[in-house]
Amino acid sequence: MFTERFRSHHDAEAGLEKLLGKPRGHLQRLFKMASWAAVEKKLRESPQGLPRGIYIHVPHCDKICSFCNLNRTERRGADLDAYAAYIAGEIKTFSEYPYIKEQAFNTVYFGGGTPTVLSAGQLGRILDALHRHIPLAEDCEITLESTQHNLGAKKAAALAGLGVNRFSIGIQTFSDRGRKILGRTFDGEKSLEELLALRAAFKGILGIDIIYSYPEQSPEEIDRDGEICISSGVDSVSFYSLMIHRGSSLAKSIEQGETRFVRPIDWDRERHHRFYRRLTGAGFTLLELSKLVRPGRDPYRYIHIQYENGDLLPIGSGAGGRLGGFRIYSMAPGRRFISPVNKGYEKYYRMLGQFQFGLYDPSTMGLSPGEKGAVEEKIKELGGQGFLNPVPQSSAWTLSPDGIFWGNNIAVEVLGAAIASS
Repeated sequence: MFTERFRSHHDAEAGLEKLLGKPRGHLQRLFKMASWAAVEKKLRESPQGLPRGIYIHVPHCDKICSFCNLNRTERRGADLDAYAAYIAGEIKTFSEYPYIKEQAFNTVYFGGGTPTVLSAGQLGRILDALHRHIPLAEDCEITLESTQHNLGAKKAAALAGLGVNRFSIGIQTFSDRGRKILGRTFDGEKSLEELLALRAAFKGILGIDIIYSYPEQSPEEIDRDGEICISSGVDSVSFYSLMIHRGSSLAKSIEQGETRFVRPIDWDRERHHRFYRRLTGAGFTLLELSKLVRPGRDPYRYIHIQYENGDLLPIGSGAGGRLGGFRIYSMAPGRRFISPVNKGYEKYYRMLGQFQFGLYDPSTMGLSPGEKGAVEEKIKELGGQGFLNPVPQSSAWTLSPDGIFWGNNIAVEVLGAAIASS
């Protein structure tokens, strides 16, 4: 049915924006610019009671991974002390607004780049500013993304003492050959050794990232990655089909013929299913399309706030979020791109977020009667094709393994049915 796979939520969101933009010109309204003065006016008001989090971006890395084109730079020459001071200052500034100080935040997420290029002392300065100036929920989830060589058990323990209770570690694969292709530090044996030491030292939530379908990945390589995920005691695994980003060193290597990469859909699907079935066979369950968790071990509140259209305060160069009805992208200190949230877009974005969890329930989507009928018809059609399974005695449907593989395409299909009938 599908000829090109949407591999990420961002791909699906781009598909949604295309659906909204073509017939009704929503894109022009969606990206209408706003001023910081308009945001400040909202920040002087009381909060709206939405679930809320903070996203802090650290745009520096020791080494750029071969597949990466995210907002990051090598740390050479960067004044990391100054950057930590800048982040701490932004936290204090935002804390003075009623919209920020009158409701607790449920989650803080440090992304990048590699947040742990900052020392424990530099991160401590930021965490201290959060604890002193921002109302954090008693059980606030505080996550740091990290590579292995920037963390280690000793540094993790120090950060845990400062309130960090969740780490997301970019491992990608334990295969020596795969790690070389993806530009990772350490060989597979050292990577496993570091992971086991971290698991033994850190009692909080530990998640790792795994990439499948990298060039010429063998079934044995993906089986070994799956077995280590199971035996290492990690709480969750994000598993991604390799995305070739324009401008990355891997993309250039493929374009120049230095790296051979042919990926038929059936080849990609076989590796997805092989990894998924190995982990679910060991008791992991689906949290979202690209994330498997041990039951009860990783609630991942940050992603729920994102998908539920909650407030997400962006801090740092390269940070994006939404606050008080505005989308905000902080390009650099003092430079922000701001656009008002399109209210007509909200319902569809929330639907897309719900679909990321593999759940399709027309009764909870806030649809008009016409939209609901069109969505139910589309879901039944996709169910007949083996992508969705009905939940007994319920109006909900869940994704089959094939449905998970094609999940972002399916989301856009269902959203298209709703939008066409509205």
